[in-house]
Amino acid sequence: MSLPLRSQSALEYMMTYGWAILVIVIVAAVLYSLGIFSPSSSLSTTVTGFANTPVSSAAFTNNGGLAFSVGDLVGYPIEITNVTEITASGSKITILPNITVSPSQTKVIIIPKAFSSSTQGSHESVSLTITYTEPGQVFPGPYTSTGTVSGTTPTLFFPTNQTFAAVSKLTITNSQTTATPSPFQQMINITSTSPGWAYISQDFGQNVEFFYPNGTVIPSWLENYTSSHALWWVKVGSIPASSSITIYMGFASSSTNLFNNKTTGEATQLSSTYAGYDNGANVFYVYFNANTSLSSFTQYDVSTLSQTTLNGEPVISFSANSAYGWAGFSNPIPLSFIIDGWIYTTQTTSMVGFVGQAQTSSDSGYLFGGGTGAGDTYVSITMSNSDALTGLADTGPENENSWEYVQVSYNDGDIIISGGNAPQSFSYTASASDTTYTSGYVGIGESGFSGYNYYRYMFVRAYPPNGVMPSVTFGSVS
Repeated sequence: MSLPLRSQSALEYMMTYGWAILVIVIVAAVLYSLGIFSPSSSLSTTVTGFANTPVSSAAFTNNGGLAFSVGDLVGYPIEITNVTEITASGSKITILPNITVSPSQTKVIIIPKAFSSSTQGSHESVSLTITYTEPGQVFPGPYTSTGTVSGTTPTLFFPTNQTFAAVSKLTITNSQTTATPSPFQQMINITSTSPGWAYISQDFGQNVEFFYPNGTVIPSWLENYTSSHALWWVKVGSIPASSSITIYMGFASSSTNLFNNKTTGEATQLSSTYAGYDNGANVFYVYFNANTSLSSFTQYDVSTLSQTTLNGEPVISFSANSAYGWAGFSNPIPLSFIIDGWIYTTQTTSMVGFVGQAQTSSDSGYLFGGGTGAGDTYVSITMSNSDALTGLADTGPENENSWEYVQVSYNDGDIIISGGNAPQSFSYTASASDTTYTSGYVGIGESGFSGYNYYRYMFVRAYPPNGVMPSVTFGSVS
């Protein structure tokens, strides 16, 4: 009896191509055993090798590391004592995990600094050598297992050795037709409705750090923090005209304190220890608090200049019939700038904003300032009891015997008075070659009273283009 024609054709097909199919199956099985088709591997990462210590779920991390899971095919517990990576550039990194892995386990190993920010977003291929021993066996080793991990590094790079619980993308947009100065102190005003608010530590935002996409930390200073909003100042580079820049706000675990008095910090009154984490001097052009040496100050008609306390808080005190005290600077500040400060006065009166003995590279004399005579400019403004988060003083009357937020702006020859009189002109017009004041004194003073002024802190920041602070858009948190 003959086979049906269709069955005979199928049999002939299997006889002809059976060996080829068998070879393909064997090759696929070998590749699977090497981890290439492992379902537990990262979709963007491939793993080859590691016969006795299978590696899976490998991935390049945002903080420059390489994380991977390692198992045990030896049949009894092994101890991984050493892992060496040869990076794509040929450099060698060695770590000593000293972890035990059983046949039924996988353990996660992280190699820090496995790649640099210069290669972020690129394809990397690194070689790993895992050295392990077999404790309790007749021949304990050591033995080695080698392989390769290949994949694409993240486009976002965290600061070195930093791990964040969440990250929010911030887009800062300069809508004006001129660029901001460099450096520029950008206001970051966050409310309880902003993305990421829930991740901010309730201990005065100490777990927040700002950084560029390449992982460079941006100096930041927290001026105010309440249960519903917070205000940071970040020191960024120039923001081009009609353009945007991208930075990131990282949230570490709520128990992590990232304040370090250098790149991250907070205002004097926010710390349990006065100015314990105050890094204002690293963010602003000029900054002083009650810890600032009095030798850096000069004054006009001040009978008393001292470091004292007010209601238990350290302060700098001025007293006289006319009190003008200001802090010196030797680092350049731009021709247009803003002075902000917190002042407590014991008598209702007008305030005076001024610059004293400021000079440029082409003029070494007094340009305008706090004395009488040619070149002096007095600016009458009112103090404000408005929330410092607004960044502005209002038109309300000065409140005596309370802390007040004061702000005076100098815009390249014009004085912009917050909630006060019309702009007035300085007696000095900057030459084309002048871009900064190279040295001098800046400050806020008070005149025509008998009493005391107390200063919590004062700082000088860059004047935004046309007086318009660039806007901040908060992206989703990931």
